[in-house]
Amino acid sequence: MRKSILLIAIFLSSLSTIQAQKLDIIPKPVKVEQKEGVFVIPSLVHIVVDKKAEKSADYIKASFLTYTGINPVVSIGNKHKKNTIAFLVDEKMDFPNDGYKLSITKKGILVKGKSSNGVLNGLQTLLQICSARDVKKGTIPFAKIEDYPRFEWRGMMLDCSRQFFDKQTVKNYIDWLAAHKMNIFHWHLTDDNGWRAEIKSMPDLTLKGAWRGPGEVLLPSYGSGDKRYGGFYTQADMKEVVAYASARGISVMPEIEIPGHSRAVTASYPEVGCVTTQETKSVQGEVKNVWCVGREENYQILDSIIREFSEMFPFEYIHVAGDEVNRANWEHCPKCRALMEKEGYTDTFQLQNYFFRRVEKIVEKYNRKTAGWNEILKGGEINPNTLISAWQGISYGIESVKKGHETIMMPGQYTYFDMAQSENERGHRWAAITDTKRAYSFEPIPNDDLTPEQQKNIKGVQGALWSEYLDRPARIMEYQSYPRISALSEIGWSQKEDKNWDDFYGRLTNSHLQRLANMGIAFRDFPPKAIYQNGTITVTPPYEGAVVRYDTQGNEPVTQSDLYTKPIQTKDYEQYRFRTFFNEDIASPAVKVEKLPVANWNTSKVEVLNISENISEHVDKKGIWYLTFTPAKDEAGNGVIRSVSLFENDKLIQTFSEEKTLKSKPRLRFFIENYNEKNRYRLDFTVENKEAKESSAKVNFDCSPYLEPEVKVTSSMAENPKFPISNLEDYNVETYLRTDIPCASGDWILYTFINSVVSSKIDVLTGIPHHPRFIVNNGYVEYSYNGIDFIKGDAFDYGNASIYPKQPVKAVKIVITGTNNEPLMAGQDLRINP
Repeated sequence: MRKSILLIAIFLSSLSTIQAQKLDIIPKPVKVEQKEGVFVIPSLVHIVVDKKAEKSADYIKASFLTYTGINPVVSIGNKHKKNTIAFLVDEKMDFPNDGYKLSITKKGILVKGKSSNGVLNGLQTLLQICSARDVKKGTIPFAKIEDYPRFEWRGMMLDCSRQFFDKQTVKNYIDWLAAHKMNIFHWHLTDDNGWRAEIKSMPDLTLKGAWRGPGEVLLPSYGSGDKRYGGFYTQADMKEVVAYASARGISVMPEIEIPGHSRAVTASYPEVGCVTTQETKSVQGEVKNVWCVGREENYQILDSIIREFSEMFPFEYIHVAGDEVNRANWEHCPKCRALMEKEGYTDTFQLQNYFFRRVEKIVEKYNRKTAGWNEILKGGEINPNTLISAWQGISYGIESVKKGHETIMMPGQYTYFDMAQSENERGHRWAAITDTKRAYSFEPIPNDDLTPEQQKNIKGVQGALWSEYLDRPARIMEYQSYPRISALSEIGWSQKEDKNWDDFYGRLTNSHLQRLANMGIAFRDFPPKAIYQNGTITVTPPYEGAVVRYDTQGNEPVTQSDLYTKPIQTKDYEQYRFRTFFNEDIASPAVKVEKLPVANWNTSKVEVLNISENISEHVDKKGIWYLTFTPAKDEAGNGVIRSVSLFENDKLIQTFSEEKTLKSKPRLRFFIENYNEKNRYRLDFTVENKEAKESSAKVNFDCSPYLEPEVKVTSSMAENPKFPISNLEDYNVETYLRTDIPCASGDWILYTFINSVVSSKIDVLTGIPHHPRFIVNNGYVEYSYNGIDFIKGDAFDYGNASIYPKQPVKAVKIVITGTNNEPLMAGQDLRINP
């Protein structure tokens, strides 16, 4: 009996030892078997690298030293000896090319890969085990791992045109991708705002087209300011990066943006563009940024450029873009119109197709295959071997696959990491608000829309980081990339049935965030959740051990701010801000205090829900309140909302009878004028789910921190009818003014209040909301107490200025003293603080 108890105790002890040593591998391997015991790394450890992986020997040695602190002796060979660590290639393994087996025993460590890349993937897993939180430094737990990727293509694109990243930064980015078993680096080298690749047959592409600013052929843009900005990679630089990536198991696919997004080309070589009398703008507001399809000499130029690219980049694909082409340019070009007439074309998509079929032949001439964005499918058939990057949405990937093309799934709604990660963070919003959890939820294979045979054309997944808004703050490129790329790596590598957000998040926060920090990545940490209820702010840290600090004055918390340790008793919750700090360089965004939703529902039936909620506890002040309806998830936005009414002591304050779709995320404005803490408030509304699909949402009711007095806005500048000046009078943060012309010295915008306004501070914002595009660079704001005499306030700094009036204000004026060097100027609602 005692012996049995002893054996059970030993078994449970060994089991707890195994369970305690979480390996936290990202991406999650196919099969992991842990065993009791550890391999103690000898101080004079010997590493053997297969001859077929010799190009990576230095990388393997350096990586092992970085992760373990032990400098190994490395030799080239194909034998695994006792107490050694061997990285061997076995091409006969019944695994995909990037697959590997990893065995850690008391005899030593053996990594066997189907290919040299498989060996490197095994290395990354070994390094992650060495750096797992539960693993004692200098030891490696016994384990047997069999692993291979779900998809052969696991890529990431970095835009080096809008912002120029130097060679070392690009190398760092490649290192970080390799650590996540990513295998494709898509290098976006050219765009409207800078040509970054040296082309010896076209020297002005970098002598001129790599630079923007005063006196340059390219205007300042995306925060570059009134100075010379830019840079480029020499051919030697690019070859060096290719070799560097190859040693880490990564192939580099270069991208040449044609025929659109080519202002850097046409500014350097004007003859490449169309000769037109009518100027048209691209979706980004650029002019003269399209290659002339009807100019025969352009195909000789493209031949030279593609030839030089093929000499620098050995990868099988060259990406030739094809997205967002301003085809209206061709409609006004005599050469393009003549070509259309000659070929019998009836629309410019056919002309675009003509262009790409010729480009495909040039690419093929240099023994490469063509890749392009999904728009190149329009206008006619293209080479069936052309690879499609489906960025506009999942449906575009489905279309590409059904047309027989190998396809990379990279829908902007999930894999564009220039998207903002929350409502209040910097970044684009046109596709979605995409945090790490949303990115992780992406499933690349739409089972219901494709047959098993068609699904084979989905070659893989890819993310993209466009750099329009990566000019500030410092290291935002890293902040936008990670840990979203960590999530992307698991989408591309791990088996579908193994994907689980809670499991991934546990591995990420237990060990992997520290790995990212050790790699020198200033990633975005996860924010805390701060809830106000009944006079108390309660904060939930994002994970165990997270450090949360707070500020009470509405400022962003810093490392010296107060540490949150317990619930905070206060009624002035609006000014509190909370933030997670991983270390001095790494933090989450600051978050405001939230209130709990006032209502919610969840149904998948065809039904009508009449919802009535007592919200008296929620209403705590006079002011403007906004009621927002937010779907619980993308696919839950079905149904309509109507008859939304707010009552005070059973008396109707305001009602919205108009029907609105839940998908549109309705935002309704209420004014509570006679607040009293004894008043009773009730919210009534009707939800109708017209189909047997999920309709699920939360309803929030929040008081605006700003005043919204009636205002009349006028300007010296002509408006764009789609973005009229009246947008500056509606206090809707998502609507704004766009002028139809660039701003110039002497231009102005005047906000005149119907009744004078008492305010402690008024913020004047220019540019697109949340984006520093089309901002005022040169100018100041002034204000008047009588509407006639004006007092000069702040100068604009990065598009924003503020005033601090001492009396009631009658008018606020934007005064422009110089051009912003952009095609237009944008303005926003005033932020008027009480």
